[in-house]
Order: sequence, then structure tokens, then C-alpha cells
Amino acid sequence: MMKLAIESQIHEMEGKLSGYVTLLVYRYANLCVKAQPLSLLSAIIEDEEQGELKLEETAGVLVPDEYHLKLVPYNPRFNFPLCKAIMKEHPEFKQELVKPENTQNEDDRYLILTMPEVNKDRHDALTDAVGVLYDGCKAQIDKTVASYRMKLESEIVALPTDDEREEVQNALDSSAKSHQSIIDTVKADKLKEIDEAYQRYLDGLSAKKTEADEEAAARGETAGQEYRMDNRE
Repeated sequence: MMKLAIESQIHEMEGKLSGYVTLLVYRYANLCVKAQPLSLLSAIIEDEEQGELKLEETAGVLVPDEYHLKLVPYNPRFNFPLCKAIMKEHPEFKQELVKPENTQNEDDRYLILTMPEVNKDRHDALTDAVGVLYDGCKAQIDKTVASYRMKLESEIVALPTDDEREEVQNALDSSAKSHQSIIDTVKADKLKEIDEAYQRYLDGLSAKKTEADEEAAARGETAGQEYRMDNRE
């Protein structure tokens, strides 16, 4: 059975590794592609009456679809402080204050946030950022695991049996592999999200081109008909 002191050190290490993973997830959420309420977590709303407030203290957050967030202020006075706070954190978001159809209060509004399109430049920049953040997290995990291996080395050697020594090494290896697997999955998911958004952008361009071509063809056909009518006269 693993000694309590060694087990405590491994738990401590796992706490640090989990912290690195959580931070990576948060940073990826702030590489805004699809709508994620987590990306608004750092917004601070400056209210004249109550001072600095967290977003969850001023509005409810809904996700009407993959590329939009809907913020419903708890009080109309939060409307513009919310806009200002979000502009500071995410200037790339398109903002729109919308009046609900069923309200009698002229001050009632909800805020729609539209995620920015992922064109070629943004696709490449986001992909690079995903790699940089992943590499930084992986380096922290590797460094921390190596540090705890060294810290526990003398205690592992002092264990009385090979089975006990192997148990500790397996616990260290398992924790390292588990957290590595998580960040690999998180990275792959984020890259997929970016690629999907880029394809959505390309599909939109293609649809606009098709529509423009159809309108041009229709205008040409109309012009041809008018020309033939004129010639008959």
C-alpha cells in the first residue's frame, strides 16, 4: 500500500495539473469562435450604484444558437455598462441592444452578441494561438511531473518492495498520461471548432456568389427580352 506522505504529494501534483488544464480550457474559450458563456467570465461591469459587479450579478446569459449569446439585464441601468464591459473584453463581438416585443417599458432591452466570422486570416491566427497555448500547458505539465518525480525519488527508493515502488511510478505515469490526454482532446476539439467556423464562412461566401450570379443572369435575361421586344418594334 502506498505511504500516506507519497499519496499526499501525488494528490498535490494532480491538483496543479488540473489547474493547468482548467486554465487551458478557459483560454480556449476566450479564443472566441462559437458562443461560450465562459468567455464572459472576466467582464467587470461598472455600476454607478453598486460599483464593480460580475456579469452574473447584472444579467442572465443564454445561448440561442452556436454563434450568438443573449444577455438579459436584471435592470435597464445595466444595459450600457454591460455593452462597455464586453467591448473591453471582446471588441471583436458584434453587439446589438434589442427591445423585446412584449414589453411596455421603453428602457427594457436585451443584448445580442454575435461571434466574429472566421475568415482565412482569423482561421490561421486562431490555429496558431491554439498551438501556442497547448505547448505552454504541456510544458507546465511535463515540468511539474518531472519535479514531483525528483521530489519523491528518495521516498520511492526507500520503499521496502518492488511492488510498492512500481505502484508509485504507475500512479505518477497514470496522472501524467491522463492530463495529457485531456489537453490533447481539448486542443483537437478547439481546432475542429475553428475549422467548422471557417467552412461556415466559406459556405456563406459561396452562397452569396451563387445569389449574385443568379441575379446577374436574371438581369441579363430581362435585358435580352427587352432588346428583342425593341427590335420587333
